Amino acid sequence: MNNSKSGKKGKLRIVSVVVLLVVIAAGYFTYSNLSGPYDVNAEKKVIIEIPKGASLNQMAEILKDAKLIKNETVFKLNVKRSGRGAELKAGEYLFTQAYTNEEIINDIADGKNYHSGPKVTVKEGETSREIIDTLVGLGLGQESVYKELISSPSKFRDKFSFLDDEKITSLEGFLYPSTYYCNEDDTEQEIIEKMLAKFDSEYSEKYRKIQEDKKLDFYDVIKMASIVEKEAVLDEDRPLIASVFYNRLKIDMALQSDATIQYALGERKQVVSYDDLKIESPYNSYKYKGLPPTPIANPSIESIEAALEPADTDYLYFVAKTDGGGNNYAKTYKEHLKNEKRYKEQREKNK
Repeated sequence: MNNSKSGKKGKLRIVSVVVLLVVIAAGYFTYSNLSGPYDVNAEKKVIIEIPKGASLNQMAEILKDAKLIKNETVFKLNVKRSGRGAELKAGEYLFTQAYTNEEIINDIADGKNYHSGPKVTVKEGETSREIIDTLVGLGLGQESVYKELISSPSKFRDKFSFLDDEKITSLEGFLYPSTYYCNEDDTEQEIIEKMLAKFDSEYSEKYRKIQEDKKLDFYDVIKMASIVEKEAVLDEDRPLIASVFYNRLKIDMALQSDATIQYALGERKQVVSYDDLKIESPYNSYKYKGLPPTPIANPSIESIEAALEPADTDYLYFVAKTDGGGNNYAKTYKEHLKNEKRYKEQREKNK
């Protein structure tokens, strides 16, 4: 009798376990299904907008209305499981119904916005004048407003602490080279802030620490980087060029950079003439010693790295190679004259 009862109890336990496993499997299947694509075969593109300050509930509702998710509660559970709830960003996003919850969450958290507005590309070494011309040409604001903003760093100091230095009198040097997506109703200040924010993220803690450890002046680093940017052709030349200019500063020698002359002239000339070297300007580094009053371009992080960590050399001179393969460097003026002669002869031969 006891054996019969215990046998029945054992069978009931097995049945209970099987039922539980079936329920768990069914639940898992349902959860996985509701987390998956709304329509795995869909190819139609769907654009949604997540407004600023939208709650998770609002996001889920927007996605459900757009038929991108099957279940709002499951989507919110997936957000919590992902640990990326605090990273979800406002903006326009492009999806298809073949996206899973996970893919949607990651795109919104990564800020992979869909941009229907104008695209602005700031090239390495461009000046603020050139950037303004591009922006105005795209219908993104007025030249006079940009000029006033670029000459007023104090207007941006509350948002960007790296500008909190009275010596910084221009945003030249901080309009970071990158591609920016704008909306047609963006103000001039909002567009400038995109570029400053990019600079702030690129000039990371790693570079700030190098600068502080070496006791380098931040603004001087960006000035030097801007000169390196305009003088360098190859990446490997950047630290060498920086070393030349730092070596000149150490011995109180004029920088004698053609790039600063071109900035003073307001144009990029293939060859700087002797008459050009006579221009009366604080940017004439043949006439005035030391770094220029402001950066002369907007440098890349590679040039900033070179300004922070120049090569260890005794070079005081350099002249370009005619084949576009970088520079020839020299420690003495006599050696430099030989390099210059070789350069001129080769240039004449190539005409």
